Amino acid sequence: MKFFITGSDTDVGKSFVTASLLRAFLEQGAKAVALKPVQTGYAENSRIPKAKSRILDEKSRIPNENSRIPSQSLEPDFKEYIKAGQNADFKATCYTFAYPASPHFSAELEGKKIKARGILDFIEQNLAQITLIEGAGGILVPLNENQSFLDIAKELNAPVILVCKNCLGAINHALLNLEILRQNSIKLAALILNFHDENDAICLSNQQFLQKKFPCPIITLKNYKNNENYSNSAKDFRAFISKFLDKK
Repeated sequence: MKFFITGSDTDVGKSFVTASLLRAFLEQGAKAVALKPVQTGYAENSRIPKAKSRILDEKSRIPNENSRIPSQSLEPDFKEYIKAGQNADFKATCYTFAYPASPHFSAELEGKKIKARGILDFIEQNLAQITLIEGAGGILVPLNENQSFLDIAKELNAPVILVCKNCLGAINHALLNLEILRQNSIKLAALILNFHDENDAICLSNQQFLQKKFPCPIITLKNYKNNENYSNSAKDFRAFISKFLDKK
């Protein structure tokens, strides 16, 4: 069983959700893996390779090869999977780029090109009983001039788990993504409303409205304390994952 995890925007908590789901499946005895095929903002030496982008000029403010990437970007998303229980030696990604930006741009800065076929082959080679595939940014984030993560989702034919930050604007973001998925006949497995606050009127209003619009489970996640290994947040996914474990 495969799931593709995408977000309504950047920094909405896709890695948090992916790691929590991974932990939930592992705790139930499933053979589960999490993959992050494209990781930007990560370089072992924290240096940005020499820019070769044809869209840059001498006046560009993009850092050059002597610049360091932002320190907060040095911890890659896929390391969260290790905290959740994934083998540290498992290769969870096939493309890594130093500059924290859209994959197509980060790749171009290094004179490289991301190929959708390479991503799909990587996923195929690492399939497990449960395979969680985390995208970068949103469903329409470009991989290159002609392909985006939408192409990956369509080719995988896997249900999507959409992560939204539950705040002002979440309804619009969620409905736009729902429409994209509908237009491309992609099944939505769940909508995750992250950073949920039961005491916030907007959060509650968003949840109530979207429950009437989305033909799938809606799961709310709060800000967790003492959740270093994702065991607390994993509890919120137990009911959701149970129906998939019955099919093993």
